[in-house]
Amino acid sequence: MVSDSVVALVLNISREIPKVVVESEEATKTEEENNKKAEKVIHALLVSLFGDVKFGENGKLVISVDGNVAHLDKLSGNVKSENEGLKERVRVAFQWIQNAVKPIPLSMS
Repeated sequence: MVSDSVVALVLNISREIPKVVVESEEATKTEEENNKKAEKVIHALLVSLFGDVKFGENGKLVISVDGNVAHLDKLSGNVKSENEGLKERVRVAFQWIQNAVKPIPLSMS
């Protein structure tokens, strides 16, 4: 019975090897697609919270609320605004959204 189990295991391994190779080639494509989807979700959530959210220069988002404007850098999370309340609201909301959309990845080892 043990030999049958070993043979079955070896046969399954030989069938799964091509799948692993194909998955590794497609991993970069799916990662890029996931990043694009994450950007869309982040933008949609910011729009649902603040209303007027537009794309600005250098990958920044321009958020307008009641005449106050905040500039959000998507890469660093820095927010610039004359209104401190809006600045803090945008900063905290962006952190929460980023943590929800892009959680800390688990190590592969």
